[in-house]
Amino acid sequence: MTITFIAHSTPEPALYGAMAAILAELRALPLCHFPVSHDAQRYPNARQHVTAQGHALTSGLVWLERLTGRGAGEESGLESLIYRALKEDVVVPLREPLSPAVAAEIAGHGIGVESLNVVRNQDKFQLEDCDTGKIRSNGWGRDAFGRWALGSVSQPVMRAGKTLRVAIVGDFCEQRDSYPAMLAALGDAADALAMNIDVVYVTAGLMGSQLDCTLFDVDGIILPGATLTPGDHQASPLATARWALDNATPVLGINQGMHQMVTALGQKTLGQDSVVMHGPSMLGSLQTGLPLAEHAQPRLGNHPVVTRSGSLLANKMGEEFTLRYNQRRYLNPHLLAELESSGLLISGYDESGLQAQAVELNNHPFFMGVQGQPELMSRRERPNPLLMAFLQQVRQGNRDRDVSHAALTQSVRLKHPHLLMG
Repeated sequence: MTITFIAHSTPEPALYGAMAAILAELRALPLCHFPVSHDAQRYPNARQHVTAQGHALTSGLVWLERLTGRGAGEESGLESLIYRALKEDVVVPLREPLSPAVAAEIAGHGIGVESLNVVRNQDKFQLEDCDTGKIRSNGWGRDAFGRWALGSVSQPVMRAGKTLRVAIVGDFCEQRDSYPAMLAALGDAADALAMNIDVVYVTAGLMGSQLDCTLFDVDGIILPGATLTPGDHQASPLATARWALDNATPVLGINQGMHQMVTALGQKTLGQDSVVMHGPSMLGSLQTGLPLAEHAQPRLGNHPVVTRSGSLLANKMGEEFTLRYNQRRYLNPHLLAELESSGLLISGYDESGLQAQAVELNNHPFFMGVQGQPELMSRRERPNPLLMAFLQQVRQGNRDRDVSHAALTQSVRLKHPHLLMG
């Protein structure tokens, strides 16, 4: 049996294990991985990928599931890796090339070792044999949504209609290099709907007129929970949620993004001082004194969501569906009850029927938040239906505005047509 080690000397969490996943898919081999650390200050969302079984891993291991449909499993030590390699060939990603001492220990068990390095050639990533120096692949690149494809670009999708603008809270590097799942899932949904999309990034600290200038012509907004920066920078996503409310712009909130949406609605309805944020994503009401509570144990992995009959969520997802979770807090039920008179609807519950897992707003084109992470269940050939529902409303909303604008301009009759001259 043989272990193929693929070393990629790069700090980006989104690149860790990506080329190893590609080789595992091409050779139909399992992928094992060691514990790995990243610069938490530079990449705060480096460890946000969660498998169906609930293992929290480096974000780049999302590519294995996207390419093969197989989860990365839990992290392995050297001893368990050797035990598995005695039974079958495996692929293993590394941050740095394999040390001679570890290679000798593996070879001492009668296991073959193949060492490859990831090298970058302009916009392509290739595999280089560490022993011969020969390039072993034609090269893989990333498209506009950060997804991997053979060559520098993927097969183009035949798209129709005008280009729509979708805003995502977070900067470009954060979405592409730290937590790539959201951007990739958005690309999956856009491909399935043959839509042209430009992504607008709402960077931390944007407020007031700067936020207005960034959002004034967007067609939809995503508040992606895994990439909401903690601390003072929470003001920007909260302001973005309020902007979506005030301007009737379709918005999808994910995990912490859902909390921000409910906070924005509460502050607008109950008053600025009635709803406060406690910590990174703790939502509470001064009237009840109950903050958003912590789970005794994080809710990780795949769990069912039971939808509320008659809700938009039920219309799009059916009576029950599965959602991937990375949940550590849940919404204050007392505050949710106070907001029901404002049109807020709890549209999804956990399997117990007690905890809110999704909300929506009746008097808004699309104001939906979910507690889970739908982007982690998206694949290129099977986009997540929640993201598709969001983009469908984004497109419809844009068409409705075009029709309204045309009707308005056509209804105006100038008394002096000659004023049009010149």
